[in-house]
Amino acid sequence: MTTVKDGLEKYLLDSLPSGALAVDRENRILFVNRALARVVRLRAEEWEGRPLEEFLRVLDDRFECPPTLALRLEWDPRDRSTRSREMEFREKDGGRVYCVREDSRPLRDAEGRVLGRLFVYHDMRREREIDRMKSEFIAVASHELRTPMTSIKGSVDLILSGYAGDISTDTQELLEIAQKNCDRLIRLINDILDLAKIEAGQIKLKLEPLDLTDAIERSLLGVRSLADQNEIRLTLYRPPELPLVEVDRDRIEQVVTNLLSNAIKFSPAKGEVRVELAVADGCVQCCVADQGCGIPEDQLSNVFGKFQQVANSKAKGGTGLGLAIVQALVNEHRGKIWVESRLNVGTRFIFRLPASSSGPSSS
Repeated sequence: MTTVKDGLEKYLLDSLPSGALAVDRENRILFVNRALARVVRLRAEEWEGRPLEEFLRVLDDRFECPPTLALRLEWDPRDRSTRSREMEFREKDGGRVYCVREDSRPLRDAEGRVLGRLFVYHDMRREREIDRMKSEFIAVASHELRTPMTSIKGSVDLILSGYAGDISTDTQELLEIAQKNCDRLIRLINDILDLAKIEAGQIKLKLEPLDLTDAIERSLLGVRSLADQNEIRLTLYRPPELPLVEVDRDRIEQVVTNLLSNAIKFSPAKGEVRVELAVADGCVQCCVADQGCGIPEDQLSNVFGKFQQVANSKAKGGTGLGLAIVQALVNEHRGKIWVESRLNVGTRFIFRLPASSSGPSSS
């Protein structure tokens, strides 16, 4: 049997504060480090060379393990991917609850041959507590900022409307700059509040059966003036029959409006933004496509990140939060979203929502 060689590698694994377990290609245990041995209350040296199944039986006796626990999965020795997931499990005797992130990767020898697989388990409780405190702070700070900003904007709007009397041209220009920046700050505050609520699990969806066409048509109406200003043609295609979806109408309109606004912003004058509905894999699919400059391939993975703006978008402004909120809301609806793009051709944002058990809607 091939084993993890003695020396520096084994010392480093044993010194990790996180739990670590290595298995060979036949699912025999190569190594259990001290951190993992302490958690499962076993002597690490007793497990080298023993079948992984015996280790799992001990876990079954002591822990309420989730069915997705990666150790239960059959892994293919040819699998060279690196994987990461988060999970929770608790001690059966009413003890601790463990929140861990599992990182899994192939275990190789000096020549690069795959010997087995290494699983490393990081304690996530502290990180989750920090995330909770951060979300609470952001929510409180944003709420406190929104009230004075709304008052400032209201005062500026009143002065511009003539409520306080005539103003000079220079004063009007300065106030219009203030008004524009008030609007931008309020949008940023609202986006931050939305994201903080989603991350804290405080978004309450009001689900109802809905023809997605209705939400899209309302969103198209909402961005019509923006499209007209940019001479952008808006088109919608839907199949003759479309299943209903169980969604929160306001939140789905928020998703579609954000995607449409982005598509319009990056489209050339006299271009087209097309919305296409379809049925795919038991889901209702919505695609928002533009004819803009596209997104470089090496930046596609960043588009849904918080405060992330790809190179082509920085000159267009925005908070850098819109697509992060879109992705979070689609996920809240048990859907998925992705992006496809070609430089100088255009970009397609596509999301899918599970079809409702209710009957289809005819056009």
